[in-house]
Amino acid sequence: MTVYDLQEGQSALIKSILTDSYTCKLMTLGLLPKSKVTYVRSAPLGGARYLKIDDHYIAIREDEAKTILIEEVL
Repeated sequence: MTVYDLQEGQSALIKSILTDSYTCKLMTLGLLPKSKVTYVRSAPLGGARYLKIDDHYIAIREDEAKTILIEEVL
């Protein structure tokens, strides 16, 4: 299961990030294993996911969200 599969308001723990061209960027933004991620909402015109990672908020593209594996839905 990936962050892309979360429903609005659902939270999960990050398991890992698939090795891709986004890996370094996502880890720099704070998407690290064992971090709590919450799917807040979709961006206004679609195409981006607004996420809460621990105590900060970021927006990532759908294809980036598909590379973030999650462990369990909280």
